[in-house]
Amino acid sequence: MKSFSNAKIIVTGAGSGIGMELVRSLYPFSKRILAVDVSEEKIRNLKSDFPDLEGYLITDLSKKEGNEKILCWVQNVWQDVDYCFANAGRAEYQAAEKQNWKEAESLFQLNVLSPIQLAMELKTLFPKSAFQYVITCSAMAFWPVPGYSLYGATKAALLQWAKTVWSEKSGDWLSLVFPIATSTGFFAAAGNQIPRAFPVQKPELVANKILLGAQKRKRKIFPSPMFKTMLLLDRFLFMVQPFYKRLEYHKLKNWLSKQTES
Repeated sequence: MKSFSNAKIIVTGAGSGIGMELVRSLYPFSKRILAVDVSEEKIRNLKSDFPDLEGYLITDLSKKEGNEKILCWVQNVWQDVDYCFANAGRAEYQAAEKQNWKEAESLFQLNVLSPIQLAMELKTLFPKSAFQYVITCSAMAFWPVPGYSLYGATKAALLQWAKTVWSEKSGDWLSLVFPIATSTGFFAAAGNQIPRAFPVQKPELVANKILLGAQKRKRKIFPSPMFKTMLLLDRFLFMVQPFYKRLEYHKLKNWLSKQTES
């Protein structure tokens, strides 16, 4: 099991939610952390809460050039990388026919292309480094949830890419995390007063599960044992997934009604 002690670690989306909990959990073991976020305010807060981190970067990973700052910083400061937690991402909640197609390209850039590009660029920069690359995917990569058509598509794309990398027998460096809904502002930012999907986990628990899975170099990390069980049951009890989707569909209908009324 690889140690986090004095490890060189990149965390994107570090300013809130799971990303911040990853930084918080890693901080006692290593200060050699590059914390990355799009928000200047959140980076300031990180500097205040974790003043001894080795690096802080503000960059927008929803843009094609977003990874350049990370790669430039790493090349100038480190000789290799031990862990990279590609956690940055964004969700959108809306009926499929009303999804924000104007922003679809930036959503896919942030959720899909940016973590893939960063992974392959780091592999190219440090071909002999045995680093572990961990992407925060989503339970929605397996399980469609009404209201999240575009977001779910980005996560399914990530999973398919990872499966292909693993199938080429050269992907032991790659891990995907499949969290369920987490009690952070992440999904609240996806829409006005959106309903919370069931069940919900605390970000501290998710971060701890991610770190344990990363140390063990697991390919698939499931922070929720309940969701893993539901996936297994769905193979034999075919009413599990339809029942869940019906429940979430009614939440979407009620939310759309409230939006129309307001």
